[in-house]
Amino acid sequence: MSHSTSAERHESALRTTTEPSIELRGQLGVGSILFSVVAWAAPLLVVVGLMPSMIAFGGNGIIAALAVSTVILLLFSVGYTAVTRYVERPGAFYAYITAGLGKEIGLGGAFLAMSGYLVLLLSTWAAFGVYGRALVVDTFHGPDVPWYFYGLLGALLAGVAAYRKIEFSAKTLGVALILEVVLVLVFNLRVFFDGGPGGPPLGALTWDGASTGNFGLVLLFAMLCFGGFESSAIYREEAKDPNKTIPRATYVAVVLIGLFYLVAAWAMLTALGPQGVADARAGGAVASMFGDLAASYVGNVVPGIINVLVISSTFACLLAQHNAVARYAYSLGKDGVLPRTLGVAHARHHSPFVASIIVTALEFAAIVAIAAGTAFDPAGTDAFTVYVRLNGLGAIVVVALLVLVSVAVLVYFQHHKVPGRGVWKTTVAPALALGSLAIVLVLSFLNVDALIGAGPIASLAFTLFIPLVWVGGIAYSRWLKKAKPAVYQKIGRQ
Repeated sequence: MSHSTSAERHESALRTTTEPSIELRGQLGVGSILFSVVAWAAPLLVVVGLMPSMIAFGGNGIIAALAVSTVILLLFSVGYTAVTRYVERPGAFYAYITAGLGKEIGLGGAFLAMSGYLVLLLSTWAAFGVYGRALVVDTFHGPDVPWYFYGLLGALLAGVAAYRKIEFSAKTLGVALILEVVLVLVFNLRVFFDGGPGGPPLGALTWDGASTGNFGLVLLFAMLCFGGFESSAIYREEAKDPNKTIPRATYVAVVLIGLFYLVAAWAMLTALGPQGVADARAGGAVASMFGDLAASYVGNVVPGIINVLVISSTFACLLAQHNAVARYAYSLGKDGVLPRTLGVAHARHHSPFVASIIVTALEFAAIVAIAAGTAFDPAGTDAFTVYVRLNGLGAIVVVALLVLVSVAVLVYFQHHKVPGRGVWKTTVAPALALGSLAIVLVLSFLNVDALIGAGPIASLAFTLFIPLVWVGGIAYSRWLKKAKPAVYQKIGRQ
């Protein structure tokens, strides 16, 4: 009798661990989510790769652009985090757009979010491969292996990390993030101690300094520096106390990222001096700007360290993006909008392992496709161009999503009168964010050729991807309403 009971218990336990009702679960606190969010922003990549270009476009205007973008995203975060307390369903943008604007627009937003993040994720593996090859060949003088082998290896490692518990990914991201932040802080301190050739760039604090160059383009690039700040809500199911953890992580991420970039930009302007800034604006080389400055102020060994940490920074960024895309796919699978197998969580790790495996397979396919499309060039010069163009497109998608979410937040609070929430959080801040983000979106289209880099007409054609995906999601939701009404009702887990 006891043997039979034991067998039944074993069978029951087996059913429990294999049924697709297992949920995502974790114990992420503010720090762990913060690591994931900031790692996505890839601070070292921004300082090394993006800030020199911003200085070339706008000189001292980089300071004002970073300050303005920080304020805009803080305004957005007010409404964004307020709505997380009332829309307790996972899915982040997907859930919030659905709650505010309805199932059809919500599903269109979900498709746009997932496709935009996929564009960023899949194309950035080309950059990882190119950086990896350059590190081995140029820094360590090792064997010249084609870039796509490094890309495939990195994607495999990210897939293994994402398969396990979310805490494992958070720790991995934390280590990589700390290393790159320390490097930039050492550079900053050394520059401030030295004082630079012309002293602090006080001109950056004046109206003339702030408005020099193409400020609109610099502001757009400044917004890109905060990539992934909104991903905190994606980890709702794996947070200890989501109603407290998600808002805190979002606010802290925006403030810390903004301050980090402002101090780093101030240090770079100080290190360059007025003549260095003028040379950069006149078309001087910017690709090696940070490495050259770091070698001059800190030591000749620093460029080699930068090359190593750029790899870890890129990997951390890619792992954070991988986790986000997998969780979007999981939410859509859970709702039945995508195949339900995507909505299955691992019995032991409580991770979206099926969705993660699919994302890894897509990463492999994208790396091979980019390699084939660029004639398997081992150095990856053209592959890197693909990365730049697709990342520009992905950036515009994210800005469009922020605009859509801002509208959804305003509409949600207009139709749901929640007690204890003042007009600042439910109306004023979201409205200010919407107006500011709409301006940034317009700027992105006006400067689309500089952002995507394929010429004005070709770059604008790239952006047709945005309305096509969104309209496709809306059309699919309408089909579900007629063909699968039960699935339609679960969109956004309403």
